[in-house]
Amino acid sequence: MTRLVMMVTAAALLLGMAQTAQGRGGFNRMPNLDGQGKTLRLKIVGYKGGKMHVQVRNVGSSPAVFKADGLYFVPSGKPEHAPQRMGAAGPMEVSEAGIWKRKQAYRVGANKTVVLRLDVFCLDSHRSSPSDGQGFSVARKRLPKRLRKKIVDGSNLIYHRSKRAKRPSRSAIQGYIWKTRNKRWIKLQGERKAEKSRRIRRPTRSHHRYRQRIRRRYKSPQRP
Repeated sequence: MTRLVMMVTAAALLLGMAQTAQGRGGFNRMPNLDGQGKTLRLKIVGYKGGKMHVQVRNVGSSPAVFKADGLYFVPSGKPEHAPQRMGAAGPMEVSEAGIWKRKQAYRVGANKTVVLRLDVFCLDSHRSSPSDGQGFSVARKRLPKRLRKKIVDGSNLIYHRSKRAKRPSRSAIQGYIWKTRNKRWIKLQGERKAEKSRRIRRPTRSHHRYRQRIRRRYKSPQRP
């Protein structure tokens, strides 16, 4: 009897600890980048307008550098019916004193939390595009190194060229990422059973509508 009481008490304590942790705000361990950023935690606030709104917290006792390179997000629901996975690319936006500034990396102070907006792009050209408000979770690992480097380097090149030419870059970056992904398919978290065999399909009509919507939304160049 005493043993049963002890087990029930322990279970209640564990449940209380779990509820307390959840109440503190949904910050999850983030995949580090080449061993860096192990003390950073990420919370997804929501997806809207081609941007992933997130908060990043540094739980360590010293500053840590956050980079979005290779981060990708897996949509909620079963993979067979879920929309495209979304990958971060290009400079992120950081809120400083109420002003959004574009940066490639950001130094997060010890025990500090920052608000960020990540430009994210569709990774699966044969799937439907996600709508605003779609639920996502951050993938357990970043994109494989080779794919990550190609996307980061190519996206940054397009962004800076477009900035100099004073034209929007989002549609060009999206096309580049789809082309890069389809050229050499790599399985990612949230993969469908027949994903690889369908990779050569052209973007659907919904993707053309998505790109047209993005062009209208980004008809003026984004300023840093």
